[in-house]
Amino acid sequence: MKYFKNTELAKLYNISEKSVRNWIDAAEADKLGLELYEEKGKHYIANTSKNTSLVEQLVQKGKKYKNTRGYKKIKPSEKFYTTYNAREIFDIISNLDIHREIPHQYNYFKEGAVYWDLYTHRLAEENTPNSLAYNLQLLDFNSDFMTELLADFERINVIDIGPGNSMPVKKLLETLLDRGVLNRYIALDISDDMLKIAEQNVMDWFGKDFPYEGYIRDVKYDRFTDLLMQDSFGEQSTSNLVLFLGDTISNFRDSDHALTTIHDSMGKNDLLIFSGKLDTEKSRRYFDFTIDSNNPQLSFRGKAMVDMLNIDRSFYEVEQSFDDKKMERQRRIRLNVALTIEFEIGGKPRSVELNKGESILIWRARHRNTIEIIKEFDHNNFDLQQTTETKDQQYLQIIARIKTDINK
Repeated sequence: MKYFKNTELAKLYNISEKSVRNWIDAAEADKLGLELYEEKGKHYIANTSKNTSLVEQLVQKGKKYKNTRGYKKIKPSEKFYTTYNAREIFDIISNLDIHREIPHQYNYFKEGAVYWDLYTHRLAEENTPNSLAYNLQLLDFNSDFMTELLADFERINVIDIGPGNSMPVKKLLETLLDRGVLNRYIALDISDDMLKIAEQNVMDWFGKDFPYEGYIRDVKYDRFTDLLMQDSFGEQSTSNLVLFLGDTISNFRDSDHALTTIHDSMGKNDLLIFSGKLDTEKSRRYFDFTIDSNNPQLSFRGKAMVDMLNIDRSFYEVEQSFDDKKMERQRRIRLNVALTIEFEIGGKPRSVELNKGESILIWRARHRNTIEIIKEFDHNNFDLQQTTETKDQQYLQIIARIKTDINK
């Protein structure tokens, strides 16, 4: 490429096209040492190493002289630092700095956990199809097949990855209890607040003696093999029923991390139950995650984190769209001011600078069809036992084991 288009430079450095045109005008007047390239009577900034260095200096210089009316400095609230540990804070900073994104899993802490609990209760009260209803329908439909696959085992452990408030698995747990085979119910979540809600619910449903265990784990990185070792020995045969419901995986930038972690935590006798939303014209338009359907402006999914960062509501507009290239629904906040967020870890400062007009991704849902999801699981060495779609082809459930040499 011999030169940069004005739009390309503006996007590359998060500046306005007007700034680029001003640089070109200054270079034409010999007031700026940029090398220009002429094509069809128009001048553009040439793609040279000298220009790259000078443009970077101009960008940094521009940041020092921002209009204070359009430039804000903020610090996260004290609540932010008491909610997240140092590793989580570093992860949030890195994702903001590199990807302009707040990882979705951090929205299930504090008010975010309460918000999700209220949202799930709202779904339970609806008479129309929704994600909770689809999960319950598919689990019920596949119940006999799961029973057949697990018939040879005296004890069943249920490992619920991202359990939410445990409402989707209430009937399944009830069935296993009635059969006398439920050994342990192990809930895994990055949020202790979410785990506490799940624990309270199962105790209310089944009593204080219910075998609940909750552990803080990030499914993208933290294997759970250590939790299952104790049941690998002894005279009684045990199988682990691993649940990954609610299409949680679609919120991740890369699903392979989570699927690899799950695969490497499972044994040859274990079953994985996965459910996810399928790509349809209808699902591409779905953005209803409000607690009160009669008042959708009351709040929005991800707002708890934005508030903890102290990003004032007047600093941004909420946008939601479907990205055809990435094949994902997205919710973003687009800044109408330039913003510097000043963080601190261990007494050491670190800042993330965001320009006016930039957006922060606060939620995504990747879209895949049935074939793409099957390929995703096959690629991660899962051996599919059964695949079921809902009648309206909105949701999918997969039952799988891990691939072993025995399967070959």
